Amino acid sequence: MKYLIQVCISAALFCACKSSTSSPPASDSTAVAISKPDDGLTGLYTGDFDGKKIYITINYARNNHLAGYNVHLGLRRNVSGSYKIASDGIDVTLNEPGDHPFDGKFTIHLDAAGDKGTGKWVPLNNTKLSTKEFSLTKVIRTGDKGNNFEADYPMGGDNRDITFKNDGSAVLNYYPQINDSTRASQMVTVRGTWERKGDSLYVTWEKKGDLPEPATLYTITYEGEGETRWLSGVETADSIRYWVGP
Repeated sequence: MKYLIQVCISAALFCACKSSTSSPPASDSTAVAISKPDDGLTGLYTGDFDGKKIYITINYARNNHLAGYNVHLGLRRNVSGSYKIASDGIDVTLNEPGDHPFDGKFTIHLDAAGDKGTGKWVPLNNTKLSTKEFSLTKVIRTGDKGNNFEADYPMGGDNRDITFKNDGSAVLNYYPQINDSTRASQMVTVRGTWERKGDSLYVTWEKKGDLPEPATLYTITYEGEGETRWLSGVETADSIRYWVGP
């Protein structure tokens, strides 16, 4: 009988100890995947912003702080803000400086990988502007292998040069034609945004006073064939050529 009582007491103590041990918390795969999103947030994002391309570059992401810039219709604005982990992704807030009439505030929700998301832009101090909603996709850079087109490299033409930058912006410098034999002495600089589709580059330019809009379609031109093919420049529909090289 004494032995039986001891066995019962031991069993009771074992059960009590087991029940008091807390079970390990259930793992949250989403939280684990984005617990350290710093490196994954940096890069270039692009999307449709009120019918025109917008590019947002994040070049700093540390300790819940973000910094970078955006380019829209050739206008580049610095942005800074913060991010926080949500249950289904990453919530991002980015503010433009506020000293330009077109400045505003971005609120963006990215997926857990930081590859795509949706957002909203609200003007800071311009009642004539309205809130814009947009979607973003992260641009995956491949180094342009296989097509020989290098962005961020200026190309020159007759009395003009053009640069398609890696951040999605484009810069055109040229001397306007006054008549058949004369050009203006003052160089004009026009900025815009560009995107590539196949061997075509589509550019949306800012409006520059009463000057006519520059060409919006540029075809990438090559010389040679196969592995020996090399980029020679770009050409507009009205046969204005820009060549690679100094």
